[in-house]
Amino acid sequence: MVDEGNMESKNAITRVEDMPVYVRLYELAIRIARLTRDIPKDFTWLRIQSLRSSESVIANMAEGFYSQYSTEYLQCLYRCRREARETMTHLKYGSDVEALPLATVNALVEPYEAALEELAKLIASIERKVRMHGKSKPGAVREDTAQYEVASSIINHSSSLITH
Repeated sequence: MVDEGNMESKNAITRVEDMPVYVRLYELAIRIARLTRDIPKDFTWLRIQSLRSSESVIANMAEGFYSQYSTEYLQCLYRCRREARETMTHLKYGSDVEALPLATVNALVEPYEAALEELAKLIASIERKVRMHGKSKPGAVREDTAQYEVASSIINHSSSLITH
């Protein structure tokens, strides 16, 4: 839908959190954190690896979304794909060694597969844009200028440290 006043799309994605694929992968990372809490103690390392790789997926997506060039964005999305596959491997291994119930693993792996299909479409779309327009990100997402305020106690403290 287009607002005729400023011609911007009302559904424009201006934050990574607005992307459906990010939301899906974020929710999966949260589910992994919750569903692996009861993993046997001798497999704590597996839970930690699963948590790290699943969080890395969304962290890389955020990093890429705010990058300057489309090629940087693509590199981050490729890392997302690798980290998601790593997460799925940890989960399947957990099931195979009976550290995680098969039903739990399937409840996570199947949505990961669907999210990876969405991610593949996003990657293909950006690859097309790079081929057509080069590496720059036309209309790159810019963050609004934030209003940063420094507490006066910090300013007073730091100015007292300066010797004249």
